[in-house]
Amino acid sequence: MFVSLIRSCTILICKTRILLSGHPVKGEPKVNKSTFLRIDPADVLPTDKEKHNDVIRGELRRAMSLQGTEIVPTSGFFIARHGEVAPKDVQAQPGESLLLHFHGGAYWLGTAQEGYPSAKFCSSLLEHLQDDPRMPKRAFLVEYRLAQHTNYQEGSYPAALLDVLLAYLYLVRTCGFRPENMILCGDSSGGNLALALCRYLRDEKIEDLPRSLLLLSPWCDVSRSHSGPLKSPNSFSTTVLNRQCDIIDASQLYRNSAVSALLGRLPASEAYMNPYLSPVSLQLDPHGHARTPHWGFEGFPSRTMICTGSAELNGEQHVTLAYRMAEGTRRGRPICSGDTLLLCDVEAQHCALRREYPRTSEWLARHGKAALYPSGTAPLEDREVVLDRATDGIHIYPMFSWFEPERSQALGRMAAWIKADNR
Repeated sequence: MFVSLIRSCTILICKTRILLSGHPVKGEPKVNKSTFLRIDPADVLPTDKEKHNDVIRGELRRAMSLQGTEIVPTSGFFIARHGEVAPKDVQAQPGESLLLHFHGGAYWLGTAQEGYPSAKFCSSLLEHLQDDPRMPKRAFLVEYRLAQHTNYQEGSYPAALLDVLLAYLYLVRTCGFRPENMILCGDSSGGNLALALCRYLRDEKIEDLPRSLLLLSPWCDVSRSHSGPLKSPNSFSTTVLNRQCDIIDASQLYRNSAVSALLGRLPASEAYMNPYLSPVSLQLDPHGHARTPHWGFEGFPSRTMICTGSAELNGEQHVTLAYRMAEGTRRGRPICSGDTLLLCDVEAQHCALRREYPRTSEWLARHGKAALYPSGTAPLEDREVVLDRATDGIHIYPMFSWFEPERSQALGRMAAWIKADNR
C-alpha cells in the first residue's frame, strides 16, 4: 500500500510540478538540532578569477559554458545522531571522521534539511556507529541547486556538481576534514552526484578523493539504456519486471520530467555518452570511458558499497555498476552482501558487459576490438566493491522507517562495513 501511494504521489508531482516534499532553503533557515553552514565561493576559489581554472576546468568548465551555469554560494547542514544537537563549531577535530551525504530526488526534488528523509537516514546510520569512537559523530548534507524546467541556467547539469565540489573543498581546505576520513554517501540521484564528484576529483586531481563511497540505489544510467526503447523495452529489464513493485514510476512522464530538466540545453546524446551523467550507460565509448577492464572507474575510492533491492526499477543498473567497478580490481568481482549470494555464481564479465542488452553492431565491434587491447596504463587495483541487496527491497528502502525489518538490517550491514575499514 505504501509503495503504491508513494508511486501515485510521484506521478502527481510529475504532472503538476507541485513539490510535496521539502524545498531547498533560501537564506538562513531556522534550525532545531542541525547546524547551518553557508559556503561562499570566495572562501574556496582563488581571489583572481583568472585562476578559477585551478579548480574549475575540464568537463565542469565545458558543461558550465554550454549551460551558462553561474558560480553561486551554496550551503548545507551538519547533523548528529537522533536526539542530539550538532556541534556549532564547523571545524574538524583532530582525526575526525565525517559522513558527507548528497540527497536524492531525480535532481529536481528533495532537500538536505533536518526532518526530511536524507537527514533522518544519516542520523540513523550515525546511531548505528556510536559504539565505535573512530566512527563519524556527525554528517554534512549539501543543499545543492535543483534542476528547473523553466530555467536551465538555474540548476541543470553541472550546477549540482559545481555546488558539491565547492562544499567538498570547503570541508577539506577550510574546515580541516581529511579525505581519508570521509565517507561520501548519496541516495538515488545523490548517488549519481557522488560518482560524478569522484570522477571529477580523479580526472582533475585538484584534491584527494574520499576513502569510502556508500551508494543507496544510485541513479547511474540516466539514459536508461538498460531498459531499451520506451515503445519496445527489453522484456527482461527490471524496468519492466518491477514496474508495479517500486515507488518510481516507469512511465515516459517521469523520465522526461527528470532527464529533460537535468540536461537543460544539452543534447539527449549526453545522457548516453557522458560518464559524468550515466557512468554505466551501455552506449559509452568502449575505446574511451568504457574501456575494459576498468570501465572508467580506475582511481576511484578504495572502498565502495552499493545498496539495492530486488524490487527496484533500476536494480539492473546497480548490478552493472558493481561489476564494472570491480572488474578492474585484483579480486575482479564484487563482494556479495545481504541477499546477493545468488549473484555470486554469475560470471563477472557477463554482468559488466551486459551482452544480452541490445546494442548496435558497430558498438559491439568496437568493444570487441577494445577488449583485445585493454588499457595498459592502469594496473589492477586493490579497491573493494561490495554489492548489498535485499530481497523485495524497493528504491532507497533503507530511508523508509516503515520498511522493516529490511531497513534496520541494511543499516546494520552498512555500519559493519564502515567499521571494518582496517586502514
